Amino acid sequence: MTCRRGFSLLEITLVIFIMGLTITALLQMFEWSHMRYREISRGWQQRAGMAEIRVWLRDKVIAAETGSLNATNLNQAVKLPAGYFVNDLKLTQHDPETWFIRLDLCEDRNRNGLADNTETTPRLFCFRRRST
Repeated sequence: MTCRRGFSLLEITLVIFIMGLTITALLQMFEWSHMRYREISRGWQQRAGMAEIRVWLRDKVIAAETGSLNATNLNQAVKLPAGYFVNDLKLTQHDPETWFIRLDLCEDRNRNGLADNTETTPRLFCFRRRST
């Protein structure tokens, strides 16, 4: 009876193939988690920017400075994440104490500096001045 030592070429090839599949799957998981982390980070930055916008708008309405509410002043006053800007701002007075503010927040994905239809998201805010 002869005892065979070592591995055959087929066995080694199969092991290398399985290792390649495993390494490929791990690398794809790392890339997927990195993309997910970037999206979570962008969402957090967008929410922080929206909070700053809300505070700035509220302060202007409370101080009765509605004449200076426009997209240019808002973009200069508030620090938004890279690639975000306010494209348009519309102010509507409901009654003497209540204001509706509609703004178009643009995420400039193609980096052309213009607000395309697929890049804008409308936001609506309602502010009411405190009565004295």
